Amino acid sequence: MKESGKRVQNKRDIILDAAVQVFSVKGYHNTRMEEIAVVAGIGKGTIYEYFDSKLQLFQDMMESSLQVYYTRMDMPKLETLTFEERMSVLFESHITFCRENKELTRIVFWDTEIWDEDLKDWTYNLRNEKEEKLTGIIEDSIKRGEIRNVDAKLLTLLIIGSLGSLWVPITLEDWDISPAAMAAQLTDIIMRGIKV
Repeated sequence: MKESGKRVQNKRDIILDAAVQVFSVKGYHNTRMEEIAVVAGIGKGTIYEYFDSKLQLFQDMMESSLQVYYTRMDMPKLETLTFEERMSVLFESHITFCRENKELTRIVFWDTEIWDEDLKDWTYNLRNEKEEKLTGIIEDSIKRGEIRNVDAKLLTLLIIGSLGSLWVPITLEDWDISPAAMAAQLTDIIMRGIKV
């Protein structure tokens, strides 16, 4: 019985991996389920045993990727760190994820303009959750006296914008810079600004 469950999980993972490959090349709307099935080495009908629709497949692919993303950041450990340490971990984890998951990163940032309304709503809600978490971290850091009293929402948007802007040089231009070195520079700019 265990082996059967393992086989089911493996086939689902194979479909998700194939989806990343096809979506990253063809985009969400131009991808057909048949193409994902071919890359996965299965029949099209098998995909529908695991996913009701292309939208559900895309959402599940994104959710599993976000789990990897947040696991990399070791969220429980982050709560014991200072704000500056948290920013460094956030930047380094994001940069490393983008470098190791270039196809997936392209999907997240490249194809957004042509997503349908359900997909836009779903990703908008995910973004809001991420923003609220980061705003909460910033507000806590202000209360603890780690950073000066700034507009937490504005700082959140600045940090998220910085993260979002990194995908082009990393993913499309193969920018070869150490994630730790880049994270250190970005953290320093956030913490100390650019004034001499």
